[in-house]
Amino acid sequence: MLLIGEIAKLAGVTPRTVRHYHRIGLLAEPERTAGGYRSYGMSALSRLLQIRRFTALGMGLGEVADALEETGTVDLREMLAELDAELAGEESEIRRRRAVVARLLESGDDPTLSPELAAAVRDLDLPQGDIGILRAAEVALPELVDSYLAGVGQSSPWEEWGLKLGALADADADDPRVDEIAGELYAMLPGLLPADVPAELTSDQSAAVAATARFGQMMVTDMSPGQRRAMELLVEYGRREPEKWGQ
Repeated sequence: MLLIGEIAKLAGVTPRTVRHYHRIGLLAEPERTAGGYRSYGMSALSRLLQIRRFTALGMGLGEVADALEETGTVDLREMLAELDAELAGEESEIRRRRAVVARLLESGDDPTLSPELAAAVRDLDLPQGDIGILRAAEVALPELVDSYLAGVGQSSPWEEWGLKLGALADADADDPRVDEIAGELYAMLPGLLPADVPAELTSDQSAAVAATARFGQMMVTDMSPGQRRAMELLVEYGRREPEKWGQ
């Protein structure tokens, strides 16, 4: 007679695993002693060893149950051939992933970026916030990535705009800096926006405008309450001076 701890140790599993096999019907419940303990014999140990060795090959518990059927309807060689094919696929995938890891170790690239984007930013000293924007934009708004990268390192009014807005990154909507910075941003707008906007846009221009609008909407979602309030104030200021914007 073996108790659950003893049979588990002989089979190289834990008592919890043995209980799990009982719950799912993979191992029959044994008789119990007068004291209420499970009592296992050699047949139970043999069954448990079969289960352990099948799972060690990589079979799932459902497949193990099929392999242990006593009806003779299961072709074990066929199951092993399918398992071999699955393992071959996993082996190929592991080799591919190791090759990627080796390349990352050699290049020092950020593993969370696509290879193309990682190569593009490799020699650029970008803050993590900008890299995060590029990581998302590559998937959501790929048409903006090239223009974004082209402007990196070039001093522009938009860079100053970004710095001013960034000063409100930790600000609440009622932060006293909001009104002041919103006014400064509004004063900068005439120098940032094109002087002449054509009445009709080409399809490429329309796509660029739409992409920029989506980009702005996504950026607003991540803004602090103070930054969002500053953007709301820009709209309010513009409505007060419609003639300034040709409205």
